[in-house]
Amino acid sequence: MKAGPHEKTMRLETSRRLRLQSAGALPFVLALIAAVAYASISIYRHDAFASNAFDLGVQDQTVWGYSQLQMIPNTVEMIRNLLGDHFHPILMTLAPLYWIWNDVRVLLIVQALLIAAGGIPIFWWARQQLGVLPAIAFELAYLAFWGVLSAVVYDFHHIAFAVPAVSFGLYAVLVKNNRLLWAMVALGLLTRENIALTFAAIGVFVVLAQRRWRLGAALIAVCAAWFLAVIEVVMPAIAGRPYSHWTYDALGPGPGSALQHIVRHPISSLALLFNNTIKLKLWGGLLGAWLFLPILSPIFLVAIPELLERLWSSNPMLWSASFHYSLVIAPVLAFAGIDTLARAGRWLAGRLHPLVPAGVAVATLAAGLLLTFGFVRPLDELGTYTWAGQAAEIQSCLDVIPPTASVSASDGLLPHLSHRREIYLLTMKTDADYVAVDLASYGGHFFAGEQTQIRDAITRSLAGGYGVACSKGTTVILQRGGGNGSLSPAVAAFLAQTG
Repeated sequence: MKAGPHEKTMRLETSRRLRLQSAGALPFVLALIAAVAYASISIYRHDAFASNAFDLGVQDQTVWGYSQLQMIPNTVEMIRNLLGDHFHPILMTLAPLYWIWNDVRVLLIVQALLIAAGGIPIFWWARQQLGVLPAIAFELAYLAFWGVLSAVVYDFHHIAFAVPAVSFGLYAVLVKNNRLLWAMVALGLLTRENIALTFAAIGVFVVLAQRRWRLGAALIAVCAAWFLAVIEVVMPAIAGRPYSHWTYDALGPGPGSALQHIVRHPISSLALLFNNTIKLKLWGGLLGAWLFLPILSPIFLVAIPELLERLWSSNPMLWSASFHYSLVIAPVLAFAGIDTLARAGRWLAGRLHPLVPAGVAVATLAAGLLLTFGFVRPLDELGTYTWAGQAAEIQSCLDVIPPTASVSASDGLLPHLSHRREIYLLTMKTDADYVAVDLASYGGHFFAGEQTQIRDAITRSLAGGYGVACSKGTTVILQRGGGNGSLSPAVAAFLAQTG
């Protein structure tokens, strides 16, 4: 029996609704898959003792303190309050999660969710401007971007909160949702002091590109005032010292002199952004992953504070493709790339084949994947970690340390011991209750003089009244005034070396 016209209409309507629902769920599904992958990578890395004191151990101790409803001194950073080092009160919101699961891996899961969430508004905007296929391509390009994966294979960092703040904030500006925008501004300002500059740049975009003078001026004024108040008043009052993250020696000893230098020497100041091979590679990696589309969009203005902060710095680490340094700029580049394609479509209306935007979006994804997995290759380090049996040996030794004892620990062990009031990086304190050292967690990569420092710390402790509480494989736990075990052959051999 044939279906009547009404029944056919109902089927078509049902099919259309299902397609819309599927498309609506798609960005969340992609983000969830990415979040699971990110969290799995980060937890695997931590369980293999490849995480570090900086930044996981530092921030875990402070969040653990918040979970005890206290602001405790950060003994890893050796500062009386970590808010005096970077201003990130947003970390307080994580304290209740420690009441549910009192484990450092909570931070790694939260970071995975925050970073993945940054891809959702990218999909929304791309779908609105270009269609579903380009939206999928751009969200995937963001989720697989080497700057994102480099952060995933590093430690938890509070800057992860800024990723959805910037991404949703940009989306709010583009769709003119001021309520969402100001919510994201509030989130961003509570994440880190310099994120105020990124939102001020969004204000500049609002003024120049959208001609919304009052909103743009308000954004610039609020963010500039917040930034100056935090670095000049709030953080120095908390830390008991001036703001300590000025690394722009080529421009001047402080913000005032740097601004004068830039005004007087604009050409040489711009040249600083491109004055060595490492910086040029960073430019190529950041823009090449998006087929250089972002530089043709006014949204690229929003990336300028992050770029200047990194490339004007005299600290070479900030020029690196590793760590978390490219996280905040990732959604900005995605939005700028989408905007360039959308503008090209409007400029060439009627002369551009409908499949061209989709083809360029897929090519952008391909370029990003090539750079991520062919050149930068941030996931390669996953194959260099300690094997499972070795990790179990290390953990069995850490289990002998009471939760309330003070500990001086090597870099790879510290994040496994940071739920306590006194946890120090090895050599920073000589009279802790316990000394915890593992040689394998260094991966054979010691800085100049580091082996000697570690050897001296163990030898000095053994000579100063510490006994061996546990020693297996490459791990040794020394207890002050206790412990009657013997050193493992590997540790004994390490101490017998010279030079």
